[in-house]
Amino acid sequence: MEQLKKFEVKQLNIADITPGLLENFVHYQKITKKWVKKNEVWELTNASILREWNTEKKSWIAKYMCQQIERGGITLGAFCYEHLIGFCCVDGMVSGNSAKYANLTMLFVDDNWKRNGIGSLLLQEARKHAIKLGAEKLFISAIPSVETIAFYLKMGCVDANEIVESFIDAEDDRYLELTVNL
Repeated sequence: MEQLKKFEVKQLNIADITPGLLENFVHYQKITKKWVKKNEVWELTNASILREWNTEKKSWIAKYMCQQIERGGITLGAFCYEHLIGFCCVDGMVSGNSAKYANLTMLFVDDNWKRNGIGSLLLQEARKHAIKLGAEKLFISAIPSVETIAFYLKMGCVDANEIVESFIDAEDDRYLELTVNL
């Protein structure tokens, strides 16, 4: 059995986010089932959605990573040698009425590296940063695919108690929260 290659998570600076950073990052998501809210209840429905990053999307993501840093947030990268295999971003703003929420704006793991603990490690590091921001919870506006929501629920997320309007990515996302105290 081949031993898993070691990887490390590090905080990225704007200088680290070069045009080629995401060049070999693989993200291809075929969504066949997704969660849809009907009458205040989440139901699993069939879907036919394909999400694949092209060069333009990767360029936009790199710019967004920098924007998160400029706003006082953080961009974390998981690397195997010098190859980016996962990343996440937490915005620098804290908002909310019922709790202090930090916004987990992105969390992705390269398709070739899924199910190796990278996503959970990135989420754990995002929680640590949220605590530094003074947040009590992470707010997550998640793509409602069955796989994405299963990951977040496994990590301890629950449906958000409060919807922080400024943190919403898409109207059909599923809004989740995660207490940041480890």
